[in-house]
Amino acid sequence: MVLSCAQPCAQGIADPDQAQQMAVNVNNILADSISNNTERFGAFATLAMHNATVAAMELERAVTELGFLGALLNDYQQSGSDGREMWLLSSY
Repeated sequence: MVLSCAQPCAQGIADPDQAQQMAVNVNNILADSISNNTERFGAFATLAMHNATVAAMELERAVTELGFLGALLNDYQQSGSDGREMWLLSSY
């Protein structure tokens, strides 16, 4: 069974620093939650997508250090002081 943070998770936070900190915290908590039964549970990382480089670094940490299987991204990232959505993927 693969576990992940339900939407909107870190992608629902407009402030880049807060979103990144939430992603790190969620990933650490999830890793701790599954650490006693990795034969049964895996995880997808939570990533804040304000900055692709920072997101890639967190994904690498989640996979190499925490043992995650990859990442699960929603199709948007809240952005800007007015909380507008920045679309990452087309949804038709």
